[in-house]
Amino acid sequence: MEAISVFGRVKEGWVRRTGAGEVPSRRRIMAENSYKGEKVRSLPRANRRYDQGRVCGAEGCGTKLSMYNKWQFCWQHEPLHSYSPRGRRKKREAA
Repeated sequence: MEAISVFGRVKEGWVRRTGAGEVPSRRRIMAENSYKGEKVRSLPRANRRYDQGRVCGAEGCGTKLSMYNKWQFCWQHEPLHSYSPRGRRKKREAA
C-alpha cells in the first residue's frame, strides 16, 4: 500500500501518513544528516619570496626592495616590460 500524505498526494519532503502514524519522507531524513558548506580544497600556493634587505640597483637610489619584488630595480628605475594579457580571449568577429 502506498503512503498517502496529509493532503492526499505523495510529494517529496512532505510528512507522509500511513496507518502506523506520521513517517518523514526519505528526502527529509537525508537532508537532516547532510552538512552545508564548501568542499575541502588544498591551500593556495604560497607567494614566491626573494632575499630580504635588497636595495635598488640604480646608481644613487637607496630604495629598499620588497621581498616579493623579483626585479633588481625599484618601480621608478625598472625598464618597461611587455604586457601579456590574461583572461578570456575575444572571438575574431568581436575583435
